[in-house]
Amino acid sequence: MTGFYAARNGHINLDEIKIPFHKFREFFVDTYMYFEEKGYFKLAFSGYHSTPRLMSPSPEAFMFTHVGVNNIFPISYEYKQNKVTTFTLIEVLHKYIRKIEAFDFYEEKEAQKEFREMINKYLICLDEGYVLSEKGYIINIPEDGLGKLFTQDLPKNTDDPTTQRVETAIKMFFKYDSNETEKMKAINLLVDVLEPYRKNLKQVTTEKHDKLIFEIVNQYGIRHNRITEKTDYDKPIWYEWMFHYYLATVHATLRLGLNKAK
Repeated sequence: MTGFYAARNGHINLDEIKIPFHKFREFFVDTYMYFEEKGYFKLAFSGYHSTPRLMSPSPEAFMFTHVGVNNIFPISYEYKQNKVTTFTLIEVLHKYIRKIEAFDFYEEKEAQKEFREMINKYLICLDEGYVLSEKGYIINIPEDGLGKLFTQDLPKNTDDPTTQRVETAIKMFFKYDSNETEKMKAINLLVDVLEPYRKNLKQVTTEKHDKLIFEIVNQYGIRHNRITEKTDYDKPIWYEWMFHYYLATVHATLRLGLNKAK
């Protein structure tokens, strides 16, 4: 049995605890300071021995370029930035955090995991809940069950362009400030992944299933803009269904080992 009394006896449920952004911001700074004091950002900010700093030419300039805010570094307890800046900064810190081991070995994955586990304790309590994914971007927490799809790895033999398209689609659809247009584009990206497999996919499905896969986007204003297409539907609900349907189909298609049409 793990955890302290309140959690162990069901008195603490993070899913039900909500905090305002200013409190989350304080927890973010505490989290940053914890890892900074452990030296996890030394390689990023200063370099180590013969390895130059990861954030070049300087952390200040790097932060300005990638976060878009001046005078954000060094991060201190006076930090007062908004949600967009803070979430962007969290993604940047996750990407460049490193744990310096013996013999100048830099452990990346373990450091990132530690950072995610800590910051996610607070992200889940903000608004309707967010999560910093293994891929390193903050997204809205999907419904139970469906959320496994975006953390599930594609088969090892998946080519880089396909992997990049799928990861871009997931980030575009689930990121915390994603709008309707971005969600539609994310669905399109997944359909584009499936298109080269369409001919061989027909061999393991039925003609009706083939039509279902591609006519959803062709008849509901996703891929084209024809006057005959249906557009007067509850898009937030149906886009959610479409995205998960296509993401699941992509996973199934790749795991079947089908070849792209030549």
